[in-house]
Amino acid sequence: MATLERIRKKGGVLVAFMVGFALLAFILTDFFSGKGGGQQPSSIEVGNVNGTVINYDAYQNEITQAEDFRKLSSGQSSLDENMQFQIRQQVWEEMVMNIVMGEKYENVGINVTTDEVIDMATGKNPHPGIRQMFTDPQTGVFSQAAVLNFLRARKTDPNRNFYWQFLQKSLVNEKLNTKYTNLFQKGFYVTTSQINSEANAKLRNVDFDFVAVNYNTIPDTAVTVSSSDIKTYYNDNKDDFKQDAERTIQYVTFVVNPSEEDKQMAEKWINDIKPEFSKPETDATQFVTMNSDLPYEDRNLKIEDVRIAIKDFVEKAKEGDVYGPYFEDETYKLSRVVAIKQMPDSVKARHILIQEQDPAKGNAIADSLINLINKGADFASLARSNSKDTGSAINGGDLNWFKEGTMVQPFNDACFNAKKGDVVKVQTQFGIHIIEIQAVGKLTTKYNIATLARKVKYSSKTYQQVYSNANKFAATNNTAEKFKEGIKSENLTPRFATLKATDRNVSGLESSRRLIQWAFESDVDDMSPTIYEFGNQFVIAVVTEATEEGYQDIDDASVQSRIRSIVAKDKKAEIIMKKFKDNTASSQSLSSLAQKMNSKVQSASNVNFGSFQVPGAGVEPALIALASMSDVDKISIPIKGNLGVYVVKVTSESISDTPDTNTAKTQLESANSSKSYGLSRSIREKAEVKDQRLKYF
Repeated sequence: MATLERIRKKGGVLVAFMVGFALLAFILTDFFSGKGGGQQPSSIEVGNVNGTVINYDAYQNEITQAEDFRKLSSGQSSLDENMQFQIRQQVWEEMVMNIVMGEKYENVGINVTTDEVIDMATGKNPHPGIRQMFTDPQTGVFSQAAVLNFLRARKTDPNRNFYWQFLQKSLVNEKLNTKYTNLFQKGFYVTTSQINSEANAKLRNVDFDFVAVNYNTIPDTAVTVSSSDIKTYYNDNKDDFKQDAERTIQYVTFVVNPSEEDKQMAEKWINDIKPEFSKPETDATQFVTMNSDLPYEDRNLKIEDVRIAIKDFVEKAKEGDVYGPYFEDETYKLSRVVAIKQMPDSVKARHILIQEQDPAKGNAIADSLINLINKGADFASLARSNSKDTGSAINGGDLNWFKEGTMVQPFNDACFNAKKGDVVKVQTQFGIHIIEIQAVGKLTTKYNIATLARKVKYSSKTYQQVYSNANKFAATNNTAEKFKEGIKSENLTPRFATLKATDRNVSGLESSRRLIQWAFESDVDDMSPTIYEFGNQFVIAVVTEATEEGYQDIDDASVQSRIRSIVAKDKKAEIIMKKFKDNTASSQSLSSLAQKMNSKVQSASNVNFGSFQVPGAGVEPALIALASMSDVDKISIPIKGNLGVYVVKVTSESISDTPDTNTAKTQLESANSSKSYGLSRSIREKAEVKDQRLKYF
């Protein structure tokens, strides 16, 4: 199991590299079966991608696999709600991409053979993820033998087999993606003509003067944007107005907080129990374990590490002294000094870790090693050859100096209660440790404190009272109109949230996915059918706005305003360009033209076709192109830019003799290569995807 333990320890790394290399691209059924999620037996439909159904059974199956993989990688027995949500979202995107990209792979005849997969794992150049997983962290050496042993062992070890099956699908899909991307890139060939054109365009560097007239010099009242103009622009640029489904809700919360009576009850409890806690014969640590709302922390603290609330008391206290009750962090507490000891500030130690499934065998091995050490055997050599803690074994088991609380409790206690030179044996969750105390730090006074705590919590009586208030409000204000009036009349604080179907929670409401699901199943002015309970809050809500997935309505005020602004800018450009043309004919110089245009002459130098921006104008590609192509000493035609309209006059030029074709070629190839980075995303965006998971997840 050593290899699997290494994998488990690196579980986070494994998931990270899989995401980084797009390995978790399409987690579906076994690649070699040739089946995809949308081809499973039909049941409840949760989605549709380009006409291919994703059913509930297939989706849930992939979620289960991904969750099992995560548990195995991390060593966790369960996953929290946040991780479960992330996995559901990731699996959905992977299933969508599997269908979308699967169509592309099939169309061009791309596949991955079994031999290719094996080569990625065991070949001369293994996949980076495989290399990372089977590289010794101490030596940095990759072990191909470890890979082969792992693959052999998977036949008898279900966990390893599951790991490989999961990893195999990821390797396959990463390989498919690479093949498709490479094929795509080869479609972009940089021709000699392109290279020469690009290089020659950059041979000419120009200095020039220019006149700019910004669009904001034309008042909005000077242009008229008709409904026909708006409609034409909308139809020509409809993709710019795509929208996701959204719901806006208004809601109120009734918060269940402890009442004054609840606080008094907690205070009475702590006062009533103090005499028993204070008895000398009472085992304070066991008493805290049995009765406290907070666990006993078995730590020996220096005075500077003691909490401020009890620091003065502890510094003057004797063993058995009790302080309190005192109120801290919404909790009533009693603190008792269990022990005052002279202990080392830190310890230097080395150890040998024995790991055996049979405890008796492990203890026998440990005892034999201790016997050898007591007879003078070299501890470091024994550690290198016997310790399962590979991180320290390479250094002879050396753990260097460490402070109290750094190690797990049994290991910690064994070290800090021993003397220099002692060799002790102790059992922890990691195995059996043989520890040699090499040195101890300066002795210092430390305090062991047991704190009995009673949190101030709301009672069932308080809970019922708040619920009754919420229920009364919901019953009285059962329409959208009454709801809004009720908020005002009862002086409640209204809250608002705009939600997307994929949101996991409403901000400020714990585990509130159910509220989002309801909102998307409802219409405007629908009231929540029940009083929702999230954490310590009761919630009543109404849907105030509903936006469906698709395109924004052309009659929407924000759409009209946005289009009006764009079209107005184009019309202003036409006015300015006409004025430039009219005044150019009667202008003897750029200065006189600038005067007539109520502008000024600005200058720029050393600009060529490859320049990024123009000083004084900013990022204006049209201006750069105009200057690069204009003749010397001639006033150009006006050209429309991002911020205004421009006219230039080139004052001087310098032309290089030799075009830099190598740089031009590299830049063009790089530009072509970059087009593949967003390839999968672009294909995904063009797919017809219907996500109907909201009803079930």
